[in-house]
Amino acid sequence: MRFNKHSALSRGAAVLTFALLIASPAWSEPFAFVTNQKGNSVSVIDTAKGTVVNTLPLPPGSEPAGVAVSRDGATVVVANPGSKDVSIIDGHGFKLIGKVPIGTGGVGVALSSDGQYAFAADMFDSTIAVVDIKAKSVVRRIPVGNIPSGLAVSRDGHDLYVSNRDDNSVSEISLKTFAVTRTVAVGKHPFGIHLSADGTRLFSANVESNDLSVVNLATFTLLKNVPVGDRPYAVGEAQNRLFVTNQYDASVSVIDGNDLKLIATVKVGEYPEGISTHPDGIQVYVANWMGNTVSVVDAAELKVVNTIPTGDGSRAFGEFIAR
Repeated sequence: MRFNKHSALSRGAAVLTFALLIASPAWSEPFAFVTNQKGNSVSVIDTAKGTVVNTLPLPPGSEPAGVAVSRDGATVVVANPGSKDVSIIDGHGFKLIGKVPIGTGGVGVALSSDGQYAFAADMFDSTIAVVDIKAKSVVRRIPVGNIPSGLAVSRDGHDLYVSNRDDNSVSEISLKTFAVTRTVAVGKHPFGIHLSADGTRLFSANVESNDLSVVNLATFTLLKNVPVGDRPYAVGEAQNRLFVTNQYDASVSVIDGNDLKLIATVKVGEYPEGISTHPDGIQVYVANWMGNTVSVVDAAELKVVNTIPTGDGSRAFGEFIAR
């Protein structure tokens, strides 16, 4: 019998591949990291399977609310208003690797474009704490407006944006000088903010005026306030549409990205808060605080296609899926 070296190598490669498949967890990135404030935990959702595959416990009293995920999914930062700190989580290994006190606490958190720094809103100190992820320490504080809440970093990594809830404004911060460069008045009590995919506009959900403010980033002026549902909280984007969670309506308002008009309202779980879009641009994930679930909305069909049970008090305020 002749020995066929190429056939043997092919069979060997096939066996090795099969062995690796067996040895590796059958999970698919990206993952959604959903903070459960009452349960002091983070639910990890495999977005390919649409199920929770891991639950990360946090210390009692943490009350996790805000969350940010690095672009490569390797780092997850969670804002804990209960323990007044942020948790740093290994997004690939699903384990807690550190906690950093930030002051009076808050819910807003974002990551720099290179993933080296976290920005945490210290609500009652009216500052933003800059956290060095590797050193696990606060290295700078940026004075901002009254009750800083939502945060967003520009795609080029040059600027940070913050909603100043009790000042009814949004500020732009240069990440070169770490100083506020511009501030614009928006609706009443802005909370969640979002930067448009093309980087030309900023949106703020205003919880007390029940509208969405649209800001021109070039001129940093208010373009329009769009009426939405009762107590809007956070903003997402997909399919050239804006999705706004309405806490008291158990719904998401859908706004056309071109003419900025309301085109639909989608019913979701009880008390929706955080919202994040899957990289496929179709699935919009909504965390339902009182429903203890995540609703998955099809951005094209404008309907809920999956409801995922999570933990107690799912808030997930921030970008909780890597993009």
